[in-house]
Amino acid sequence: MALDLKYLIAARYVRSPKSHSVINIISGVSIVAMAVPVAAIILLLSIFNGLERMTTELYSAVDADMKLTPASGTTFPIESLDTAALRSTSGVETFTLQLEQSALAEYDGRQSIVSIKGVEPTLRDVIPIEQHLRAGSFTTELDESDCIVLAHGVAHDLGVLRQNALGEQISLYAINRKRISSLLPVGGYTRRELPVVGLYAIDQDNSSSAYTSLRAAQRLLNYPGRASSVELKLKPDANPKAVKQALQEQLGAEFRVQTRYESNSIYRLMALEKWGVFAVAMMVMAIASLSVVGTLVMVIIDKRDDIATLRTLGAKQSLVQAIFANEGRLMALISLTVGVVIGIILTLTQQYLGVVRLNTSTLLVDAYPVELHLWDVVATIAAYITIAHIIIRVTVRQTLKTTVYEENV
Repeated sequence: MALDLKYLIAARYVRSPKSHSVINIISGVSIVAMAVPVAAIILLLSIFNGLERMTTELYSAVDADMKLTPASGTTFPIESLDTAALRSTSGVETFTLQLEQSALAEYDGRQSIVSIKGVEPTLRDVIPIEQHLRAGSFTTELDESDCIVLAHGVAHDLGVLRQNALGEQISLYAINRKRISSLLPVGGYTRRELPVVGLYAIDQDNSSSAYTSLRAAQRLLNYPGRASSVELKLKPDANPKAVKQALQEQLGAEFRVQTRYESNSIYRLMALEKWGVFAVAMMVMAIASLSVVGTLVMVIIDKRDDIATLRTLGAKQSLVQAIFANEGRLMALISLTVGVVIGIILTLTQQYLGVVRLNTSTLLVDAYPVELHLWDVVATIAAYITIAHIIIRVTVRQTLKTTVYEENV
């Protein structure tokens, strides 16, 4: 009975007009002030979800599902790798070897530092990099001859961003560790000339890369019979954690096994940014929730006569506190509902209609990417309820103690 009474009175206070019209205005403003951060948080988290999905799709062209690298040093002898055991590992569909290191590229007097990636022809079975070709073909070996595919940034720096540049020879220079001398550096490098057969573009971080054959990279970089990593593609139904554990047990301490999300820090950075923004948004929500403090204080002062009547009828302090606490909770519930509905509507509108457009041709999408996740909505609701409960409880208890009960002592 008492439980129903306090809710009924609280609901009545929320609906009924106050004796001072300014309190009605402040109550409405408080509800809006608490609803806006809720909608903003849902929208912000959805934006990060969209950016994370776009980044994953973008980097899947250069990041394999799993990567093996030597635990010490930068390269390893290929013969030390048990390729037969690697193929038989449950969950592994295919793999390819890669040798990567920096070199100097030169064409027609122009130079650029480039990350040379020597790969096997099976690379196209591991990552879909061919989807990002802008000109030519993705071929590292042509008629038993080595060739090179340049990233957009390298092609721009070297001045080969034109259709008729395909087939042009570019020079590559790398340090020759066998002949290097600090006194006489002349001849302390290896030089190779390779024809350009293709141009590709992914993003700014991969704009200084170039692909050639593993054989050509080994000769240029003076790493005969060596590779720097093994790129693996997993089966669609494979469990990455289980495959990683199996590979680590099989390879031992000589190799480091990393999933796509572990080998590229951009994925971890995206997750940290998302929940960092969530933490900051919680602070904004807490500050916005303080608007209910002023509203409840004015409502309590406005209802002093009602409080006196309830006390005359035998109402305990706990009942009076529960009435005004429930009024604050009802206000918070209204603002929460409004905020969640607005946030979901805005997010779904952008997700399916793409209202906000991106004026760029270098990305995979032309609308700002957003993606609504149920967990984000649940986390926002839980955080809001926790913050509102604490603020309302403290506000009502302290206000009744200092404003009402002390006056009646």
